[in-house]
Amino acid sequence: QADQARPQRSRLDVAKGIAACALQVAVQGGDRFGLLTVNATQVQPVPAGGGARHRDRCLLALDATHGSGTWPDAARLSPAWNLLAPRSLVLLLSDCFDEAVVEMAEKLAAAGRDVCIVQVLMADERDFPYRGGHLFVDTETDATLLGDADALRDDYLQRFAEARAALQARCARAGIRFTSHVADAPMDAPLQSLFAASGRSA
Repeated sequence: QADQARPQRSRLDVAKGIAACALQVAVQGGDRFGLLTVNATQVQPVPAGGGARHRDRCLLALDATHGSGTWPDAARLSPAWNLLAPRSLVLLLSDCFDEAVVEMAEKLAAAGRDVCIVQVLMADERDFPYRGGHLFVDTETDATLLGDADALRDDYLQRFAEARAALQARCARAGIRFTSHVADAPMDAPLQSLFAASGRSA
């Protein structure tokens, strides 16, 4: 998904940029880090390592990642759990619109991982800039909705705000640090929000 104002930059591109920032912070902090990319067809891990060369391996894996379909089932994700050591910090980048993503984050937190979520949103989702008759397409399922954008706007914005507030409250109950990032904000903003106040490294 991309914004009308910047159709060349997708949500996945934004998530990749935030992940690249986090990798660089880890290198500068001398931390070990890994990467796990997930789409409908594969769960691709880069096991933990350290240093600039390992960062570059992670960046290459990020560059090769493509978005497709919905979140995979628990059976396909289970091997990834072994890569996430107890007490490790997990930075999860997602739009969090799939219930299975949030459920996995809750399970990881309950199992002793320090889980942080960055909900990656697009400016069009926040602002609903559409006018007149519009065909809305779900980019994951291809489901469509034809409607009048002006008539839908107020209800959409209210529901969207309520959903974001509910997700934030749910994360707080599970002990998950949460922030949302809209694509038109500075790329390092979510990391600043999650870690700067506590003085912890990402």
